[in-house]
Amino acid sequence: MGPMLARGAQAFVAAVVLAGVLAVMTPDAGAQSTGNQLAPEVISVEGRGFGHGNGLSQWGALGYALDYGWTSDRIVGHYYSNTSLTDIAERDIWVHLTRNRGDLLVTSESAFSVAGEDFSGGTVLRVGVSGGDFSVRSNSGCGTRGSLVVDGLTASSRRGDRYVEVLPSSDDYGVDDQSRMLVMIYCDGTDSAVESMRVAYRGTLAVIDQSGPVAVNRVPLEQYLRGVVPRESIPEWGAAGDGRGIAALEAQAIAARSYVLSLAAARERGGMFTDTCDYWNCQVYAGAAQNGQGLDHGTRYIHSNTAIVNTAGRVLTHSNGRIAFAEFHSSSGGWTAGIDEGSHFPGVEDLGDATQGNPNHAWESRIRRADIEAKFPNIGRLRCIEVTHRNGNGAWGGRTRGLRLVGTEGVEDFESYSGVSDGQWGRWARDPFRRAFSLKSDWYRFPQFDSSTPCESGPVDPPDPIDPPDRASGPGLWVLKSDGTVFADGSAAHFGDGTQTSQSTRFVAMAATASGRGYWLATSNGDVQAFGDADNHGNAVGVELAQPVAAMAAHPNGGGYWLTTGDGTVFAFGAAGFWGAIAHLRLASPVVDIEATPTGDGYWLALADGRVLAFGDAYDAGCGPVLPTGETAVGLTVEPDGEGYWLAGADTAVHAIGSAEHRDDRADRQNRLRTVAIAATATGDGYWLVWSDGTSFNYGDAPDYRTSRAGSGVVAAESVR
Repeated sequence: MGPMLARGAQAFVAAVVLAGVLAVMTPDAGAQSTGNQLAPEVISVEGRGFGHGNGLSQWGALGYALDYGWTSDRIVGHYYSNTSLTDIAERDIWVHLTRNRGDLLVTSESAFSVAGEDFSGGTVLRVGVSGGDFSVRSNSGCGTRGSLVVDGLTASSRRGDRYVEVLPSSDDYGVDDQSRMLVMIYCDGTDSAVESMRVAYRGTLAVIDQSGPVAVNRVPLEQYLRGVVPRESIPEWGAAGDGRGIAALEAQAIAARSYVLSLAAARERGGMFTDTCDYWNCQVYAGAAQNGQGLDHGTRYIHSNTAIVNTAGRVLTHSNGRIAFAEFHSSSGGWTAGIDEGSHFPGVEDLGDATQGNPNHAWESRIRRADIEAKFPNIGRLRCIEVTHRNGNGAWGGRTRGLRLVGTEGVEDFESYSGVSDGQWGRWARDPFRRAFSLKSDWYRFPQFDSSTPCESGPVDPPDPIDPPDRASGPGLWVLKSDGTVFADGSAAHFGDGTQTSQSTRFVAMAATASGRGYWLATSNGDVQAFGDADNHGNAVGVELAQPVAAMAAHPNGGGYWLTTGDGTVFAFGAAGFWGAIAHLRLASPVVDIEATPTGDGYWLALADGRVLAFGDAYDAGCGPVLPTGETAVGLTVEPDGEGYWLAGADTAVHAIGSAEHRDDRADRQNRLRTVAIAATATGDGYWLVWSDGTSFNYGDAPDYRTSRAGSGVVAAESVR
């Protein structure tokens, strides 16, 4: 359930503040594919909504609360119209903690116990099971087994599985005192000897014997919801509209409570030990705190916790008394999906979804013709796309339920795909095209194709000759100083320097156009200055930033760009689409770079601790090693095909990830200065590392340039790609 909202959450504030600034390029009205021609090289997709469309639309709930003044009861009654509200008693929820692998590493500042064995505060224990025997080891952490303290622990049983439980000293699980909570120590997934985070949980922790240890958190339902509602919705909504937005959070709390109890009943019928899990395909549950930072308590969570208290015990039930499986999604686009489309609830018109600030009510994506041809090779070269069936609800005839791809060698009408009959599918999960290209919803159209003009398979007329674009040729490198000065080498030409608007203005990032004949410079306060053939598509000046702008990336077609701040807020301008952000996660490590995918329909965010997060169509090739302070990541550069990337550390180390090849670095040498940037050649067969004084080190096919003339103050580098 979780990712449905995550990709739109941070755009809420940005879209309101920057209304009229975040321009979206639309296709030329004359670019339709007609006659015996190939489809355009880039296919435009216009869509509505984000997610499966079943049940409550989170943005719609906000719209009904703010724009129509609806209460939470009326909101859930609208989306879940075949249910009624009922009160249920408090109960415990058993949550499978899926991020844990192997034994349970647990500690607490206060005294705690394991299966009746008492331990003092500050003790770190490893609780595990082997051959049916539960044991406890002490003085252990990631990478060490520790010393055996006790084995043969007395186990309890639930639904046929044996387990031992870790209990905190206090059974008052609603107290916002982390010193009284149990803390699980998580080890890195790629290096089990490295600690990745510590998460505090309300309630108890347990280890189940399921052919090995499985970690579980047992927590009262209402306390469990404290860790869910702010992950699945936006806590700040509660203050919107002079407090009217609290109704949207209350509706989310009712839905989330119903969802977990319905899921718990289904899992019990299946004999499963746990009621739910902490991952998005159950409901996102993050616990009470991570690395000491509150995730369900503190000022930010006042409104979400109030919504939970206001609706305590309220669930949705069907006429047979069964609790409703109250699915929810980010944005419906104007209509929810119906019972015959995989939902448990009738489809309804959703006027609230059009509320101001919803980035997903209407959206646009772009897909390369070559990618469609590669995914569906039987068609040959793509000539046109025909939407053959829709569900009949809303604009364009509603959600897409059938599609034909017409090519030079054949037609793909998806007859061979599971769940597709007579060229159409009945629900979003069975939409092969949406799944193939990660579209936000199954409600979309292709404006470049005229549905009134028949399109037949067969050969195409030869294209008219096209003059090659004026592009920079050969390798080239720019370096940027904090005062806006730009130095250019190789095929990289100098098109101008940035202008400081005040003594406090500092330039922090640059991005080049696809032609190599222009670039943008960005300042820490969100200003953007354009040079050469780069057009200015807007900036974030005037937006109240929690942290300064840290990096910039250009859309591959040159028609837009992204800015990201250190806390992971992402701003999209021009053709650049918003694909997600992480500021709402409050990660301890700052974002240091952003890189766009080859299609422009996604990007990667690099964090100082070595993590690389993928959004949109960005390929998740993995992360770098967890980096200690002083060796933090400073920059990311991506292979031309997007299948791999290089992560540069401040210590001049380069970590090659995915298909990227390591071309050498200076990590094994004494370095007098820190690395500030990395840039790759257009071939992807080389890269430069750049120090803060402009000194660069070239590897692979990257030429050696005299960039040291820049002197101190260098903050970024960019290459001709």
